[in-house]
This record gives sequence, structure tokens and C-alpha cells, in this order.
Amino acid sequence: MITYEGSKSLVLASMTAVALIFAPGCRKDTTLSDQAQIGAAVGEVMASADDAASGSSTMASLHGLPFRGMPDGLEGPLWRRALAAVEPSAYGAACYPFSFSACASGVRTETFSSCSYGAATIDGSVTLTFSDTAACGLVAAGDSVARTANFSVTGPYGGTLAVSSPGGGQVLTRTATGWTFAVPGMERVLTGPAGHKLFDISTMTTTDLTLTGTSRADRTIVSGTLVVEHNIAKYQVALTPNNLTWSAKCTCAVSGSLTGTVSGGADDGKSATVTLTGCGTADVSINGESESVTMDRCASI
Repeated sequence: MITYEGSKSLVLASMTAVALIFAPGCRKDTTLSDQAQIGAAVGEVMASADDAASGSSTMASLHGLPFRGMPDGLEGPLWRRALAAVEPSAYGAACYPFSFSACASGVRTETFSSCSYGAATIDGSVTLTFSDTAACGLVAAGDSVARTANFSVTGPYGGTLAVSSPGGGQVLTRTATGWTFAVPGMERVLTGPAGHKLFDISTMTTTDLTLTGTSRADRTIVSGTLVVEHNIAKYQVALTPNNLTWSAKCTCAVSGSLTGTVSGGADDGKSATVTLTGCGTADVSINGESESVTMDRCASI
């Protein structure tokens, strides 16, 4: 039984939650700026390369999701968030722990069947296709694995993040001194609960990224060209890495930079720079306008 005092406390707590959520400046969606999207694309590529290169000799994991916290665009309007803070919802069976099927003719698949990851629902699959069809291994120089994705992440109020591989996904290849990581094509599309497309970002490499080192402790991306294309704003940025260096305690590089030039859009011909400032953080500058961003697929371990 709830007493009057208990009811009053609940009402006050509810009012406080609503006030905090609706307070000016308390929640600013910084995930949709050009700088944030370029930073997110760089983080996604680094985390995917790390997933693969950190796998054992018999598999490449490549199963990290494209987010750790729910993207702001999936969270719904502020009044929905206020109600959820007061009266949390229940969710379905959890996706975690993530796992791939056993090797079958060089193929391993991770399937999401409308399972939950926090407040989000995931549906679809990720497929790994190995050149070593017998063991699905990356043991010898020249062994490779291609990752293709076709899944969606739906927020509690209907917004959706769709991840696909229209150009061929991502390909990791073992070399004598490390790895090469190619991105024939990946696409991330975020649609808000109201049905409006919030971003549509494609990534690809025109020159394979070259990774040296045998573990996170000495891993570095030393060369290559990563292209980030903003399909709504109609521009792309070709970025060249400069000593993107890992630490043993992060799934992404923590220092180094990428530099390039914008093609198309309002900033056509202007410079773009991504300077890593820590594990999952970077300063992204377009035409001299800089923003500090968080790359949510990069995590301390």
C-alpha cells in the first residue's frame, strides 16, 4: 500500500525527473552534426578493425555493435523520455552474449531475432566469410575474412538505425607484418521515431588501411585512405591516417590524426581533420570549425 507521504514523494520525484529532462540545455543532441558523424564513422572503422585483428588465430570476431549507448535519434521525444524515467518499460529476451555459429564451409553467422540490447531491439544478421573454408582461420599471411551486415536497431519509440553492406562490407587480411583492412562499403542510416531520416552515412576505403603490430599494445594504422560520405548533405571527406596508435586498454586508437579535404556540399574544397584525444574522444574540425566528439563504439577495457 502506498501512503500519502509515499505518493507525495513519488510525485515530487516524477516532477524532478520531468524538470531535469525538459530543462534548457540539459539534453543537447550533438550526434547529428557533420563533425560528430565524421568522428562516428572513424570510430566505427577503428573498432571494427580492432574486433577483427584482436580475434584468435582461428576466428575474427568482428561482432561489436555500432553503438554502446542508444543514439539520441532513437530515444523519442522528450515527453516520452520523461515518462520512461518515471515508469521504466520491460524488454524482451536479451541479445547478449553475442556469438557466431560454428564454421560451415568458411561461413559463420551471428543472428539477431528481435532480441533486446538495453532498451533497443535488434533484428537481422552479421556474416563472416573466410578464405580458409575448412577452419575459418586467419593463421597464414594471405588469409582473409569478409564481414557483411544486414541488421537494424530499433528504439523503444520506433526510431531505427539500419546497418548494411551495399559495397561489400569490410575485409581483413593477414600480412607478414600485421593486417590490411579494406572497406568496400558500409552504410548507416538513422531514422527518427517520426519517420524522418536523420543521417545516412557511407564509409569505404579507396586505399586499404595498413595495420602494424601484433596486439593493441603496439597496433598502429600507418597508411590508407578512408572516405566518409554524407548521403543527405551530398558531400564526402577522404581522410588519410597519420600514426593512429592504440593503447593496450582501448578498442580504438588513442592518438594520431586523420586529415583530408571535403568534396561537394557547402564546404567543398575545405580541409577536414580528426585528432584523437583519448579512448573514444576526438576533436573534429571542418574548415577550421572544431567540435569535441565521442566515438561511441570505442571503449576502455
